[in-house]
Amino acid sequence: MLPIRDIAQRTGVNPVTLRAWERRYGLLVPARTGKGHRLYSEADVQRVRDIQAWLARGVPIGKVRPLLERGEEDAGAADEGDSWARAVQGTLDVAGRFEPAALRHHLEQLLAAYPPALLLDRWLAPLHRELSRRTRFGSSVLRSFFWEQLNAQLAMAIRTGQRNLSGKAASGTGRLLLVSFPGAEQQAFAALFATGLLAAGVDTVSLGPVEEISELPFAVEKLHARGAICFSHNALPMAAFGSGAERALRNMRAPLWFAGEIIELQKRDLLRLTSAGNGRLLPASSIQAIEELRESVV
Repeated sequence: MLPIRDIAQRTGVNPVTLRAWERRYGLLVPARTGKGHRLYSEADVQRVRDIQAWLARGVPIGKVRPLLERGEEDAGAADEGDSWARAVQGTLDVAGRFEPAALRHHLEQLLAAYPPALLLDRWLAPLHRELSRRTRFGSSVLRSFFWEQLNAQLAMAIRTGQRNLSGKAASGTGRLLLVSFPGAEQQAFAALFATGLLAAGVDTVSLGPVEEISELPFAVEKLHARGAICFSHNALPMAAFGSGAERALRNMRAPLWFAGEIIELQKRDLLRLTSAGNGRLLPASSIQAIEELRESVV
């Protein structure tokens, strides 16, 4: 039987979400110790993975339980409309009202109900595209308002994830450093990725935007990290970024991973950059990327 922290680490679903799936949606029924602490079986681990699979297909969280109870593949379950598209539109509608409290509540509900990796790929990426396309008057203010509110919520989620890791000195995982790049939207993508790593039990220290990527080996040494991750949702000017990354790779004994949409946008440049040294490209899927990182530091 596994405590809630262990099942979170195994599945990448944070404890807040596991408790929400139990209380709000009746998706999990853990056993309890004499003191009331939750305990999960291997069957529960598989059930969490099944829930993730249905959510990834676009099934609304409120409709997952009957599918699990039937124990069968329902090809038409996601045909009623992609719940992620509705979630994106719902967020745009709430943000467009310019009511901070309403947007905070909306974001809190999303962050509690869904795993960070799924939110990153299925909600935040398409939402970013929709916001970027808007050109009518007020669109720039809407983007500033939304990213500021989201980053504030993610800062709280990261603190919660760090608290969940506290006291796990014997967890068997090593620390990773996460480097992002300037821009409120870049910070949001990196923060949600960091939230996913913390949920998976990986001690993650965010450095934010670093002026000199070439200094990463120094940071890895001082912070006793097992490696560093450069995360970008946007393409980067390789003339500036590439030279610093090359110097970092030459001097780093630990791995330097690259993650985010940049993998697809600049794959050829990154493959050339990482052809020598300890550079590695992570999968485009956030779930797979986080799992690969977790396995690398266990």
